[in-house]
Amino acid sequence: MAAAPAPAPASGPAAPEAATSVRPEAEAEALMLELSHDLMSPYCPGRTIATCPSPQARKLEAQILDQARHGESRETIENTLVARFPDIRGYIGRPELVWGTAVAALVALTLLFFVARRWVRGTQRTAAAAASPDAAALARPGAARSASAPTGSPGRPSQREIDALDDALDRVDEF
Repeated sequence: MAAAPAPAPASGPAAPEAATSVRPEAEAEALMLELSHDLMSPYCPGRTIATCPSPQARKLEAQILDQARHGESRETIENTLVARFPDIRGYIGRPELVWGTAVAALVALTLLFFVARRWVRGTQRTAAAAASPDAAALARPGAARSASAPTGSPGRPSQREIDALDDALDRVDEF
């Protein structure tokens, strides 16, 4: 039996393909998974390539895997996909909208904090006024009012003022 001759080195257009590096299978699959989870699917709006159930998404993953096996870098594969599908990187918000929304939310939270704080303090003042001894004495029906307690009406004199007026009239009557 004659031994088969060794294959001749490739020449022509096939030579550059032989010169490119070949990436190990595990590394190529890791790159494909990374890209398919990072990039948006052109076939399923709002989903990544990995989460899209479309058969076209699986074909796109196979193309990414094939490019990764041939040693192409992540940037090269991503740029190729962006050239084919411009919206594959997903929505990138304008910075002024993102920061404006964040500032508006912060201002709203601050205002909410101060309104809640004022409401709690008002509730505490009402509770403290209701718990004071003077308020308890006024709340009991038929209870004698203290000499310094006001009657509660803004136009009427207090008991203390009435007593002072009586004393002054008694002194005038003594002359």
